Amino acid sequence: MWFVWLALGLALVTVAGLYTRRRVIEAAAALGMSPRGQVALRWGIAWLLFAYPAIVFATVAGSLALGRDRMGGFDGPIATWALVYPFFLAVLTVVQALPYLLIVDLVARVRRIPMGRGGALAVLAPIVLMAIYTPARIVWERGDLRWRHHVVRAAGAPGPPPLRVAFVADFQQDSHTDAARAAAVMTRVAAQRPDLVLSGGDWINMGPEYIAAAARTAALVPSRYGTFSVRGDHDHFAYVDRGHSIDAVTAALGANGVEMVHNAVRRFDHHGRTVAVAFLTYSYPSRASAAELERLIGELQGADVRILVTHQLVADVAARARDRVDLILAAHTHGGQVNPLLGLWHVPLARLETPYVDGRYQLGATTIIVTAGVGYSIVPFRYASPGSVELVELVW
Repeated sequence: MWFVWLALGLALVTVAGLYTRRRVIEAAAALGMSPRGQVALRWGIAWLLFAYPAIVFATVAGSLALGRDRMGGFDGPIATWALVYPFFLAVLTVVQALPYLLIVDLVARVRRIPMGRGGALAVLAPIVLMAIYTPARIVWERGDLRWRHHVVRAAGAPGPPPLRVAFVADFQQDSHTDAARAAAVMTRVAAQRPDLVLSGGDWINMGPEYIAAAARTAALVPSRYGTFSVRGDHDHFAYVDRGHSIDAVTAALGANGVEMVHNAVRRFDHHGRTVAVAFLTYSYPSRASAAELERLIGELQGADVRILVTHQLVADVAARARDRVDLILAAHTHGGQVNPLLGLWHVPLARLETPYVDGRYQLGATTIIVTAGVGYSIVPFRYASPGSVELVELVW
């Protein structure tokens, strides 16, 4: 399904970009820009909006044609500053300014107002405002990380001490979320002295270079019962061969004492209470079937506490687990990560694929906690979507 949204997103960017470029050139001409300047402006906008995706597609096609075992990356400083940041900031500026441009255009057409100096300024104003506001907010919020504490009441008579669970996900280590930042986060997690560390996966972003560092990050938190993880989307993206990728990540984590669990249940005895945790593989590259999900939920029954950990959480999975699982822990969405300003409100685009975007939800007797994660996916920044780490206390 992700490639459908990708295709729709690229189509929207193309149409909106061409429309915005035409309006900007018209406004520039009305303000007296020379024909040569208009040509330079036209090509500059084209570079901002279309160069990066064109180069990415060409690189992927070339990698596949040459039979390389991994895709080329774009996380170096030159590519980041010359291509990645300009593209995403330009796209955000266009998408956010588009509603205002359409209104200005509609009013001008209805009232038959020719493009003059006032009309040109009306066209350029929302673009300039968004071009200032967007990077300013990104810089202002950069590095923000919410530490959220949740108390979840477990069934049964009072008695055992609380079970402290740290839930982390989506570090996606690369040059943008490097080992130092990841280690700082995990050091703070360790200071909470959790009994159990669970992860929603996505330890790396792309490529094999950061697998070893990510595995060392995962092992930084000592706990009574250990650290366990599900498979994330990006854990499949180290190599072109997804099986090779997941095997490499699994092996590196295992060598550091962290178990990446694939569609299986692990049980823990917490002061006489049985805690059963099901690790569901549910991501774009690999999704467990409905039968597999039912098997895992069935294996949880009879435990004092039933927990389901998954990378992605969609409505159907949540509905099947409702009232049969005490706690669902999920990741993947990054809280939207890039939540554009549409009108007057920032809208998390992750709602297009799931109602469970960020935070805590209650579905019958089942508590759902979705973390916004730590790192970045595809876009090397967050916009109106700070990350999070979830600290869960199960009490009786």
